[in-house]
Amino acid sequence: MKILIIGHELHSHSHSYIFNGIYISLKYLDHKVDWIYTDEEINKIKNKNTNYDIILTELYYNKNIPIIENCKYIIQQPFLELFDENNNYQTDIFMFDLFKNINKKNIIIWRPYLKNFNKYIFDNTNINGYKIIIIPWATDLLPKEINKNILLLPSILSNNISNNISNNISNNISNNISNNISNNISNFIGMPLQHNQILKDVLEKYGIEYKNYGGTFNKDSDKNKSFQENMQLIQESIIAPALQSGWQIANEYIPCRIFKNISYGKMGITNNKAVNKLFNNKLIYSENIEELIEQGLEFEKRNDKFYKIKELMIEIRDNHTYINRIQYIFNYLFVKINIKNN
Repeated sequence: MKILIIGHELHSHSHSYIFNGIYISLKYLDHKVDWIYTDEEINKIKNKNTNYDIILTELYYNKNIPIIENCKYIIQQPFLELFDENNNYQTDIFMFDLFKNINKKNIIIWRPYLKNFNKYIFDNTNINGYKIIIIPWATDLLPKEINKNILLLPSILSNNISNNISNNISNNISNNISNNISNNISNFIGMPLQHNQILKDVLEKYGIEYKNYGGTFNKDSDKNKSFQENMQLIQESIIAPALQSGWQIANEYIPCRIFKNISYGKMGITNNKAVNKLFNNKLIYSENIEELIEQGLEFEKRNDKFYKIKELMIEIRDNHTYINRIQYIFNYLFVKINIKNN
């Protein structure tokens, strides 16, 4: 397969991390893949009439997309609402000005969520001529890298909260327990929203320092962290909640952060019911952030935490990497809807 990814240089946009995960996985699977993000590079493709089997881009990336006959266009549509109050499809050609010269049959819209979609994953529909696949994002690790973290899990967990934390921690929120914590830091990677301030305030009640990295969407920022640094910062955290905003919760959006944190070796902690449901209610879940932190710290005292986290890591390894996503999409393109490879 020859695949072109168009958009968002690494660290320049939140979507760049999704593209990076896909790019790494395609390379690992030995596909020919290019990732470009400038007008100059796009024009070179157009001027040379370079052929690709698949072009993957993101709906709001406002560039002049090459039109290649028989090429399949996977357009990621992360946030726009698709349905009105009467459940009528709202997306029309105005959303696809950049793709108006592409035959609808060659366009596949990839959405990471759909409110009230009862399977959440690995299903598709066809509305107004557009093929739509509903698949969440994934971890940026390869399965072999998750296996390595599983082997390292005992040492990762040894950096966590001490076994000497009071059994009555939930009844002593105001107590300063920092003396009983081996590494009293909780790192967050990404753009902070209103709930991050709530998280910071709650963590401080326990003497836990909250630190924020990345999320500037400026590729030259010194707050950016490499893939390895990102993973290490999460592994060094006492707990690593993957919190979401009210809009994301209401619309049942599944973020990549939950897949990443678990694959790095941390217990899944979420304030989104849909995320917990995706994992068969095996995560630490509460809509109340203070209660969520209490539960997360309590979990760190459990003797079976290694087995609980390992089980979730295996679930990510087997079902929630970008290799899984790529394989599903290729199966959908070339088997399920019988599109022949060029």
